[in-house]
Amino acid sequence: MTKKISPSITFVQMPIKLETEMFFDFLEGDWSKIMTDKYPEFLRIKDIKTKKKKIIEIKKEISKIRIELGERMGKALETIKKDWQKVEEKTFQTLAEIIQEDWSTREIIAYISINPICPRYLDSWSFSVSPNTKSPNIIIAHEVSHFLYFKKFKEIFPEIKEEKYEFPHKEWLLSEIITPTVLNDIRIRKIIGRGAGFYDDHRRLEINGKLVTEIIRELYDKFVIKKKDFSEFIRESLKVINKI
Repeated sequence: MTKKISPSITFVQMPIKLETEMFFDFLEGDWSKIMTDKYPEFLRIKDIKTKKKKIIEIKKEISKIRIELGERMGKALETIKKDWQKVEEKTFQTLAEIIQEDWSTREIIAYISINPICPRYLDSWSFSVSPNTKSPNIIIAHEVSHFLYFKKFKEIFPEIKEEKYEFPHKEWLLSEIITPTVLNDIRIRKIIGRGAGFYDDHRRLEINGKLVTEIIRELYDKFVIKKKDFSEFIRESLKVINKI
């Protein structure tokens, strides 16, 4: 029997050019308040009119923060990497079992970044994790599960364009509710040691007076736990999300 692919993650410090571009994108978008709450100094930069000057100032500020953090960035990388590698293979195997999808041979890259948002990038199978995070394994498991989830999603809905996988589309919203639902599966909780939470905005969503997260959890119990049918779970869950 051929052994199932169980990928590994490469941990690196995010190149400052990439980090600068990432900060620029977030400061321009709907998530900017999270950035400026964490780093108030970016409020001034956010108001700069020209892109070129804004990029220059973002890079300067990131460099300053990195200097202030000093050796903590490198130490955080090694600590996060070491802790994750203890659960890596089992987590990947269990996610594949739950989602009923095989991993590909693509490389997964975890960037250590000062960004408090920890975004994932489906095109490159990369994501960022903050050196200050208190629960890096749950964040890593959350981000990597997106890669396998959307691999499955594309097979089920090949007609849906990949641009819909991103904020603020319903397909993106579904992924952000399904991911913590999967991570709260007892099979994952036993490996990671804790469950996952939902974004506050998603936790409050309701349909006819019932929480959407509860509706999705019930579908998970019905189709994934009892019927072992993750594909049908996605189909039924998307119907729910489209009602919002």
